[in-house]
Amino acid sequence: MRKKREIRWGNKNHTDWWVFEEVQQWVSKRQKKLSPSTRCLVYINLRVVRAKSREKAYRKAVEFGRAGMPSKTNGGEWRFAGISMLLPIYDKIEDGSEILWDKKKMMTVARIKKLVKSKRRLPVFDDREEKA
Repeated sequence: MRKKREIRWGNKNHTDWWVFEEVQQWVSKRQKKLSPSTRCLVYINLRVVRAKSREKAYRKAVEFGRAGMPSKTNGGEWRFAGISMLLPIYDKIEDGSEILWDKKKMMTVARIKKLVKSKRRLPVFDDREEKA
């Protein structure tokens, strides 16, 4: 009988909340067959799911992703491509909770200043119409 592998500390979850990235791709009606070199518009949605284990969280994330896909229009359709990231949320969810972090390499102060955006440059404050 195989011994069950210990789950690494960073992959354990005590809140039952998980964050995942759902990848969607746009496939136009002109694209009959998709090859590895086919270029598609991609949307990555950052979502949360509640589950007791990482296996259940993954299954729920895939279910959520597939539920709305494909979304067909006259010009083509949005297709669920898969899940690109699944991580536990360590803290209880409340106002100001940290749900995701990303470690960066060493940076110069000049690079850090380029990384930080003023309020008006944050995408959430850009109300211009998108061009297809």
